[in-house]
Amino acid sequence: MLFRISALSLALSAALAVSATEAELEHITVKGDFRQQDLQRLAGSVAVLSEQDLQRQSVQHLDDALRQFANVNFAAGASRGRFLQVRGIGERSEFIDVINPSVGILIDGIDYAGLGISSLAHPEQLEIFRGPEATRFGTNALAGMVNLTSKAPTAVAEGKVNATVANYDSWQLTGVYSAPISEQLAYSLTLDQNKSAGFIKNAYLNRDDTNNLDEFTARLRLDYQALAELKLGFIAHLIDQQNGYDAFSLDRNRTTLSDEPGQDKLRSKAVAVTADYQGLALADMFTQLSYLNADSDYGFDEDWSYVGIHPWGYSYQDRYLRGREQWTLDYRLTSKTDGQLWGQTDWVVGLYASQRDLSLSRLRRAESRWRFFDSSLERRNLALYAETQSPLTDKLTLVLGGRVERYRDDYLDSGNISLRPDETLWGGKISLNYQLNQQAMLYGLLSRGYKVGGVNGEALARAGEDRFAQLAEKASFKSESLLNAEFGVKGSAADGSLTTRVAAFYMWRDDMQVKGWLNPDLGPEFAGFIDNAASGRNYGLEAETRLLLSPSTQLFVNLGYLQSKLGRYLTDSGLDMTGRDQAHAPRVNYSVGADWYLTEQLTLQAGVQGNSGFYYSDGHNAKAGSSQLLNLRLGYQLAQWELAVWLRNALDKDVGVRGFYFGNDPRDEYAPHVYEQFAEPRRFGATISYSF
Repeated sequence: MLFRISALSLALSAALAVSATEAELEHITVKGDFRQQDLQRLAGSVAVLSEQDLQRQSVQHLDDALRQFANVNFAAGASRGRFLQVRGIGERSEFIDVINPSVGILIDGIDYAGLGISSLAHPEQLEIFRGPEATRFGTNALAGMVNLTSKAPTAVAEGKVNATVANYDSWQLTGVYSAPISEQLAYSLTLDQNKSAGFIKNAYLNRDDTNNLDEFTARLRLDYQALAELKLGFIAHLIDQQNGYDAFSLDRNRTTLSDEPGQDKLRSKAVAVTADYQGLALADMFTQLSYLNADSDYGFDEDWSYVGIHPWGYSYQDRYLRGREQWTLDYRLTSKTDGQLWGQTDWVVGLYASQRDLSLSRLRRAESRWRFFDSSLERRNLALYAETQSPLTDKLTLVLGGRVERYRDDYLDSGNISLRPDETLWGGKISLNYQLNQQAMLYGLLSRGYKVGGVNGEALARAGEDRFAQLAEKASFKSESLLNAEFGVKGSAADGSLTTRVAAFYMWRDDMQVKGWLNPDLGPEFAGFIDNAASGRNYGLEAETRLLLSPSTQLFVNLGYLQSKLGRYLTDSGLDMTGRDQAHAPRVNYSVGADWYLTEQLTLQAGVQGNSGFYYSDGHNAKAGSSQLLNLRLGYQLAQWELAVWLRNALDKDVGVRGFYFGNDPRDEYAPHVYEQFAEPRRFGATISYSF
């Protein structure tokens, strides 16, 4: 408690002490909000990374970037970490049951929730919204939202090409080019190809590429100024991911024994059209219509071994083929600043509609016998939202927002089970923002988020078996809601030498969704389901500071402190988890980085990122250890060229990113162990860049 009070007092004192002069400040614009506002004047805990910030840590993928954010974590269980947690809330896997992520992902306004981000090459910026953002994003933002914006088209031709080589037979080639086609039309194209043998040695097959990476991403943006008041846009994305998946080792290291290594493949195509019309007297009109089609193939060797490893061994394989087709419409009116409908009040009203068709084919082989399970889910969402900003005095502003969302599911599976759950959910926010001076703001925020419920397909499929009969009571799970109370301070020195942001929050979770597992005979047969715990509590601090120590030295410090508690919750295996920390919720995480400009051409950048240990699951007590990662980068700039050599995880630490606790090794009579998937080991490489 003393730590929390001291940290908040220090940040508040720094903000109150900054000068109130009119000096020119660096402004970071948050692109994911209704209005593109200055980060320092936006109520809420939002973190932003530019392309330069990502370059500082030699980031190649979202996994590498997330460790820079306070109170943000991720789980792998696949070739990449696409399951995100913010403030201790978020999913850790997806098998049979369709989940609605607690932390959504938008790329250029297109919904990629559950699919992840395959490339961070040449972004405009990456934003993390922490805390419920139902008014802005709806059911996909119970705990937060990740928003990635691609490079916008420019009026002058410009481009950049990066080539990287690294250990583990890795290479990456990326490029971005933007140029006008005419006075009205311009485009931006980003391409990225990333390949690596991966960081696993398969001793049985004598291969080092069974957990390989092979990812191609293309993003295109077109802007067309059709009229003085009308701007049209076109967006196209292509993702082709052909990754292997062979990550868990019976020997609990980076050496596997699988005879049937798996795969983690994704092919996704998305397009969107936008229209921004500013010809109305009272409001600007914005519309985005998007379409996404994705097919994935995820599978693994369930026994993690080979036939003949031991007389008690078994041979299972699991594979999930998913299809996803979605349409999304977002239409809104935003008041003009010079023609208000209600005095000085700014307002936004909008309509959101989506249609998502999901299909699953599960192919599971137990010894020589195949089991098949198919399901389809059609989900329809319709929402109305609104937000107002009203100045109460010249320094005090009241923000009110709300969203009402109706969803309906049509579920059907190969067991001829048909369900049609539907519900109306709501969320909103109210904040008071006090602008102390040009450089400092205080805010108090109360916000409510929600997440839809769903159907436990695996529980329904296995409930007919005698040993899984109790799963009949787990046919579905309820929606979850979250109430967040937050106080924050944001301040900047007038000369730009110091920028600080601190948020203190307390969140109440009702009917929190947790992942449960049933293993009735302690053998290789499991059944998973989503359950509802009675409640949960999450509270803590987030602090971010940038300090210019000298003209040649810059320091960055991000710190997250989190307490998370499960409410009354008894697992089906009899464990009482009441009061325990929630899964993937480290109590402390931090990122400290520095830039030293040694000469006009030579720059040294260093960063240390770490977190305390955390539980892997709400269904068992296995824990990940604490971690500390050291990253180094030395760059030399010469005109349009830059050469950089870099180290990630320089101390070669094993960092767990997914973990289970059970028995899977016949050699020790299936004694239970903590089995972990590890993040990348020490990486070193060189990158050459050319800007033109």
